[in-house]
Amino acid sequence: MITRDAKNIFVVDDSIFFRTKLSDILVEAGHKVRFAKDGREIINELKIDSDSIDLLILDLQMPEIDGFGVLRWLKENGYAGKFPVLVVTSVYEPGHVMETLKNLGATGLMTKGFTPEQIIFRVNRILFPGKTTNRAPKVRVPVSMPVDFTIGEKTLTGFVLNISETGIFLHTRADILTGAVMHMKFTLPGIERLFDLKAVVKWSTADIDRNTLFGGFGIMFTSLTQEEQDDLNRFIDNELKRLGVEDVV
Repeated sequence: MITRDAKNIFVVDDSIFFRTKLSDILVEAGHKVRFAKDGREIINELKIDSDSIDLLILDLQMPEIDGFGVLRWLKENGYAGKFPVLVVTSVYEPGHVMETLKNLGATGLMTKGFTPEQIIFRVNRILFPGKTTNRAPKVRVPVSMPVDFTIGEKTLTGFVLNISETGIFLHTRADILTGAVMHMKFTLPGIERLFDLKAVVKWSTADIDRNTLFGGFGIMFTSLTQEEQDDLNRFIDNELKRLGVEDVV
């Protein structure tokens, strides 16, 4: 989940706690982050330099000029579409504001209750659309669950950060070689099945930093039955709906 293609992200929120939290997550995932504490400040920043922004993460509820006001200013001053805008909120229900946000040019909407894995999932989905558009059947959804796995005679532990129809991203500090074959067992929320699978390590982030939150290994399943595949696909579809990851536009 650590990207080698760092992007410039501007976080606009009046809460220093949320700005710091979001910055820590985004920087650890490989991106560069700048801040603005309200709508007036980001508008002034955009007047000075708007070309270096790859993504604007915008709170809806702020003093003086709120997120809606910023979106209106972007639209009225020729900035709409220059960079994607991901709206975040802890107050408004998506169903009540979706049409307004769509008309104002927002790219997506998420709640502040998202986990780090869910935030990175949304951000990278917007920043790297080709990776999800061209490989839509293998879209990954964030999960947070411990897992035991066996390589040879050795049993190790790790944490699954996301899952797709073909594999998982495994966070572990264990020293694992690319190409290693493993055996793992796990369950998924809402699915009455114990997945008992063989898998292979396809890639790792060891050359970046395995000790960070998003360091680990890309694991590909090699022994899914059709029934297991159907259950896994059902879980992914349900998670996409639950998370509301559909873009606004």
